[in-house]
Amino acid sequence: MTLKVTMKSESTTNNHFELTQSAVRHFSSLLRNKDNQNIRIGIRDSGCSGYAYFLEFSESINNDDLEFNFEDFKVLIDEKSFTFLNGTTIDYIKEGVNSNLSFINPNVSAQCGCGESFSI
Repeated sequence: MTLKVTMKSESTTNNHFELTQSAVRHFSSLLRNKDNQNIRIGIRDSGCSGYAYFLEFSESINNDDLEFNFEDFKVLIDEKSFTFLNGTTIDYIKEGVNSNLSFINPNVSAQCGCGESFSI
């Protein structure tokens, strides 16, 4: 099951960002017993292909953040990062003892061999 959240902003149109139900459950468990916490997702210059994703906890909401509401938490993405993340779905995949977040980003044109960085 995929939760779809669409927002409108004056400066960014056709905003679309998704978390699968598995990702929602994963983030909810990370934030359990944490007051006023959100998940901040963005993009930084990094790696051999140019960009890398980052995720962090955030108590504050910045003026340039787009807010995506899921069950009991928000995902915050700054407008600059969202130009690269628009249309992205994040899935949480668990196989045996391994687990990872998978970014399904239609804007990515290439990934490095290790999968840590990408280009657009």
